[in-house]
Amino acid sequence: MDLSAIERQVATDRAAARDRSPEAELALATTLCEFARGLIATKNDPAERDRSASALEPAQEAVLLRLRWLTAGHVNAIFAGEVQDALRLFEEAARTIGHRELATSTIRNACNAYRQVAHNYPNAAAVCADALAKCGVWLLRLDPNAAVAASLDAVTIRARLFAADPDQAARYLSSLNTLLRTLMVGRQRKPAIAMYRERYAAVTTPAMAQRLRGIKVEDIGFTSKTVTALRKLECATLERIGYLTQQQILYQTSGDLATIEEVNWQLALIGLKPLAAGAMPDQPSKPMEISTSFGALGVRCSSRNAVTLVRAALMAAYVADGAEVVPSTAYQGVAEKHWSTPEPEANRVERLGEDVVLIEKVSEHWVSVKSLNWEIAPVGKHPLALRLSQEWPVVSVATTENMSYELCWYEGGSAIQYAALGLPAGQIPLEKPLAPLDFKALAEYGADYASETQVRSAFGNTTMFTKLTSLPGSGIRQAAEAGPLAEHGSNILYFGAGAD
Repeated sequence: MDLSAIERQVATDRAAARDRSPEAELALATTLCEFARGLIATKNDPAERDRSASALEPAQEAVLLRLRWLTAGHVNAIFAGEVQDALRLFEEAARTIGHRELATSTIRNACNAYRQVAHNYPNAAAVCADALAKCGVWLLRLDPNAAVAASLDAVTIRARLFAADPDQAARYLSSLNTLLRTLMVGRQRKPAIAMYRERYAAVTTPAMAQRLRGIKVEDIGFTSKTVTALRKLECATLERIGYLTQQQILYQTSGDLATIEEVNWQLALIGLKPLAAGAMPDQPSKPMEISTSFGALGVRCSSRNAVTLVRAALMAAYVADGAEVVPSTAYQGVAEKHWSTPEPEANRVERLGEDVVLIEKVSEHWVSVKSLNWEIAPVGKHPLALRLSQEWPVVSVATTENMSYELCWYEGGSAIQYAALGLPAGQIPLEKPLAPLDFKALAEYGADYASETQVRSAFGNTTMFTKLTSLPGSGIRQAAEAGPLAEHGSNILYFGAGAD
């Protein structure tokens, strides 16, 4: 950037502007902005001498020229944007030399100009409201009272526009947001909100307040995380959000404390109280509540024909180890009613063989696989989980009545994660240590309302944990006690030793 050439152009334009015509003076303002921008750039240009301190004067002159013609009736959206650009450049120049306070008087003058233009030219009111809000932000640290006045004037203008046009609700809410943030600077939250409510009530009619409460969640400006949480709770408007509780957001969605704070802020904007704390639903009565011993696998397969796919993989795994599918009467050589189902014990045999396996589709994402002979296996060594995890993620669930609750995540043909409560039995040493279980993944593929926090808190309570995650809550022995396994049709498989 050739500063010398720009400086010569400034001199030329200044001479041309002696007639004080709008065209000449505005051309001078444009050149002054370009000159100020070039001077500021020298601060970070090692090839140039630092002349950034000289940028303040041309930037201020450009602002004053444009403000004068704005108040004189040179009003349109493009020119209003140019005025804001000049103000922004002037504020940057003052900030560059470390004296932002030098911009205070000029920004206050700009606020007065915008108020005058909004009054004299109603068609430009919206542009002036946005400009006043921006000036309020600039004045926050320079003159808090002037900042509040500018933000309040922006709200007042937006209120008039909203009263005449209901489609302006989102813009009015945005101006209210700026006002509340301005009042928060240098004040405690409670008195700041009290001051805000007083000003909000003064400019917002009951009809306007009702329309604000009916704004859709998507139009408010929430983060995507908050929008997702509110959609999950079926809250379409701000008014509906007011009936939620903090516990609902924490335990029925993926929301967190930041989500609650964001929601409470928006509720404060429209004069509603913050979310009540609420109570956690279905809280476990005990830290651990394991009423029975069982073992089972959860296979994460979301396919429509998940059961068919898992059944085929099961049969292939057993056949590969030398077993074969047999009729129910061939298993143990007697009918099912003569079988015995002893308490489960850890089966350390790593080669699949004689067994009974029940397959059930339990949710959109999970298929349970319940084995009789491999109901429980050493952590990380479950042969059936290892085989199935070559195609899908698998979680083994193993519980010992009133003693322990263990989960092991298998993926890619090996165990990778583990979690346990209570006093689990001794483990066989593994070649690679297991990482902590990812409860967030369980929440994502569990019940619609399940959150990571809720899943973690329920771990150890079989009934509640099963409800939230859709992982197995019982084994094949419980299924046999509930009724004949033959009633499950093709979903019950019997394996016997293969022919030599």
